[in-house]
Amino acid sequence: MRANQVIVGSRVISFHPQVCLQSLSDPSAVNPQQDDKGANDNPPNTGDSQPENEEPKGVTFSWGIIMVRTKKLLNFLDDLAKYRIFSDIGWLYIGITIAAGAFMVWLMLDDVYRTLDSSLAFRCAIGAAVASQCHAAGVTYTSGPSLTSYLLLPGVNPYIPVLYGIIGIVVAIVVHEGAHGVIARRLKLPVKSTGLLFFLIVPIGAFVEIDEKLVQKIKARDSGRILAGGPGSNVIVGAVALLLLVLLLGGLVPHQFSGVYVFEIVSPSPANTLHLEGHLQAGDLITAVNDTQVTSSTSLSNYMANTKPNETLLVTVDHNNQLSTYNITLGTNPNNKSIGFIGISEVTSQELSSINSCYTTAYKTDPFLYLVVPGIVPQFNQIFLVGNQICGVPFSSTFTPLYSSPILGNLWAPVALALFWIFFININLAFFNAIPLYPLDGGQAILNWFSHFGRKWVENRAKLLTTICSVVMLALILTFILLPRILSLIPL
Repeated sequence: MRANQVIVGSRVISFHPQVCLQSLSDPSAVNPQQDDKGANDNPPNTGDSQPENEEPKGVTFSWGIIMVRTKKLLNFLDDLAKYRIFSDIGWLYIGITIAAGAFMVWLMLDDVYRTLDSSLAFRCAIGAAVASQCHAAGVTYTSGPSLTSYLLLPGVNPYIPVLYGIIGIVVAIVVHEGAHGVIARRLKLPVKSTGLLFFLIVPIGAFVEIDEKLVQKIKARDSGRILAGGPGSNVIVGAVALLLLVLLLGGLVPHQFSGVYVFEIVSPSPANTLHLEGHLQAGDLITAVNDTQVTSSTSLSNYMANTKPNETLLVTVDHNNQLSTYNITLGTNPNNKSIGFIGISEVTSQELSSINSCYTTAYKTDPFLYLVVPGIVPQFNQIFLVGNQICGVPFSSTFTPLYSSPILGNLWAPVALALFWIFFININLAFFNAIPLYPLDGGQAILNWFSHFGRKWVENRAKLLTTICSVVMLALILTFILLPRILSLIPL
């Protein structure tokens, strides 16, 4: 089943389409008659599903892409297809695919509207902005994220880590293609071959070869389940990965500190001066001030309440279990000019518990939080507010050292990242593949729907109507990607 795949990333808890193409050939040319009852209720024949008069090459190479075909996995597909659940769950997959496609169309339309509404250049061009705004000096422009950020290519997209990106892509494509194959075999359609895809020596996915023309000729309810199998299974796998991630994070234990944990250093500040001298780093502990032990943010705040600006203190710093003392001249507290100011932000064990709780229960309050990719937006690597609750991404590089797992120890972080990218890539792949744009699964489903519409004038124009729909969707995607760049070129 051909599956050209595009992934959708996030913009401050929203999506952005990011492109990953997977082009699969489909040379099988068989055309058996289908018995609907038998297709739904009986398992497929477990014999060879390859037409005898065609024998594809075992290995093909083109433009760095290696396709390794094999029949060995066909028996595995047939074994899975013996279970009726794979035909019954196809109905659920159809609902998931319709909802995902509709959501993606709405999301892109909404983003285009918001881009136009927030663009000063556009508002000036249509006369919707005050003249003084349109000619103000020092106006900055944004052209959106770089084009490479739309590509689902680890190592090319600066936001996708190579190792975890490959893991997520391989899982997503294997699940996507495997679902097409299993449902097709359950409904007694022949599968010509299966195989693996490599870019040079790096595995990038898998494929299942089914005759697309044959899929369009069988009954709509059967072809619909086959086409929806890819996006639907990706959503299910993504949801399972997210559930496992939430369960893993729910068992984390925040570190207990024997001092004040330096979470961030304010610049400029007296603490930043120590930092520039190499004496203070984020992640250090302040254990004493003027030989008075401080064990929490509260005890440090109580001590600082009795200090004055320009006063010199002796602070004891624990860096990697090595204690050192330094003189520091206090600044002026921006919130109370009568007391001294060191210039650090702290985080406590209680706050770490709150941060983790916020993330693991976000499905109740703000599920879009799960689409925040650590590393893309700097503020999401720090503490931020969701409503009145402090929150953060516990497996971001900032917070990872501050938690431990009673079961996995320090291995919890790479496991969490792997689960996140499996979830993220599967969900994005499913949602974009559901868009009614041929040859994506959503586009093929639209063609199938028009071909079995029940009105001859529609069925006779199925390809034309599908082409019109695809052109509109392609225009919407290009507008989504290019509109910020076009608006940035409009002079004020």
